[in-house]
Amino acid sequence: MKITHFARFSRLICTVLLGMAVPTMAAVPKSPARTPAATAAVSGVVDPVSGHLSVSGSLRRSWVMLSGGYVQTNHLTTVSSATLTVNGVSRRYLLMRPTALTSNAPVLMMLHANSVTPEVMATLTEVADFAATQGFWAVLPAAVGGVWKDDPRTSGSDDVNFITALIAKLGTQGANLSRIYVSGYSNGGFMATRLACAASDKIAAFGIVAATTRLGVSSTCGTQTSRPKAWFLGSADTIVPIDGALDLRSAESTLSFWNSKQACGGVIGSSLPNRSLTDGTTVQLVRYTGCIGGGENRAYTVFGGGHAWPGGLTSTAGITSQDIKATGLIWNFVSPYRR
Repeated sequence: MKITHFARFSRLICTVLLGMAVPTMAAVPKSPARTPAATAAVSGVVDPVSGHLSVSGSLRRSWVMLSGGYVQTNHLTTVSSATLTVNGVSRRYLLMRPTALTSNAPVLMMLHANSVTPEVMATLTEVADFAATQGFWAVLPAAVGGVWKDDPRTSGSDDVNFITALIAKLGTQGANLSRIYVSGYSNGGFMATRLACAASDKIAAFGIVAATTRLGVSSTCGTQTSRPKAWFLGSADTIVPIDGALDLRSAESTLSFWNSKQACGGVIGSSLPNRSLTDGTTVQLVRYTGCIGGGENRAYTVFGGGHAWPGGLTSTAGITSQDIKATGLIWNFVSPYRR
């Protein structure tokens, strides 16, 4: 189901990894539509190559106002804002669940970019449509002050403790603890790589967008269990350069580090179909196979792509490719894995 990028909103503030605010789009309709009661079920199929979603019927989108602003949802999901106190600090998170699935549910956790709210993250990734049709809970935690503490050399473990405590709480609410997956965008992607070292015993697989790996993570990563990861990187990303910068590993160095930890032995490359002829991007996929436990790592390189969530509603800088949809590809990639 297609959506017009600016049909329901006019302005949103996204903040890039290094703390520079860039206005891009907003989810501020005059009045939110109420989520109607579910009627007939709608099934959906995620294309394994592009990640685009095809649905059997109509997903009626609506807007819900929560403490962090408006969030886009649909008539087959419920969405709520909740809090969890960890080490004396009240932490907020967004919980989006399909009405058709209430227990033993897999979880896709989505970590937002710098100063982006969970509501904005849910909207720009259009995760509600995937949760409704693929049967998972989308959980979107909020960082204190809007910034994840993603470098173990310069920050404490508060965010790691929060995420692990949140996973435990989700288990008491009916989540399947063997199927917890973490994805992240920009600052959230770097936080996901920190969790790949600090909480790999609780997370089955990762999806990392517009982020590589900090030297502080790779130099302190002592985990004995490395999980499968899918990376999405733009060749024209000026915020997280594909060739690396400062304490950020390059894409090549990042993949070399993780593939080595996971003892991946095979390499398979392919060019993906150019679905959008107007956005100036093309996508190459490289699969690193034969990793520990039979898994693999993947790298989607968006040539011409900026600091963006591919297939999303906006980017913080540069072009957002519509050739692939990162939300769908991440779900297809992580969902077979169990910890």
